[in-house]
Amino acid sequence: MKKNIPHASKKDLEPLKTSDYKVLVVEDEEAIVSALVEKFSKEGFKTMSAQNGEDGLEIALKEKPDMIIIDIIMPKMDGLSMMRKIREKKGWGTGVNIIMLTNLSDPESVSEAAKYGVFDFLVKTDWKLNDVVKLVKQKFNIE
Repeated sequence: MKKNIPHASKKDLEPLKTSDYKVLVVEDEEAIVSALVEKFSKEGFKTMSAQNGEDGLEIALKEKPDMIIIDIIMPKMDGLSMMRKIREKKGWGTGVNIIMLTNLSDPESVSEAAKYGVFDFLVKTDWKLNDVVKLVKQKFNIE
């Protein structure tokens, strides 16, 4: 007797592309937001942005991006508070990928972020735009 085994469709076997992922950038420095959003958009990612933690949290909870890039020091709500509130949400919030950005190499902030399962922690002076995009692509296994 022959078993009816379901087969994956061709689409199921295709590798994911950047356009399959949403990236949210939450940063109060307009030049950095613009540069990151432009770079991720040119790479094909769906992008969103906010310039403070409150707006970033609202967008994140509504849109459920695949990656959130959050500055630590921002008006209205700092990045660590935003990250904590996201992690409190069951399901999506507990597993969403987060990269923290800061101007400071502050061990306390790094330690706090690590408690909440941050994917990476970047000091702004230590990276280039291409480095951030490459890091996100590596996380999603995109070449």
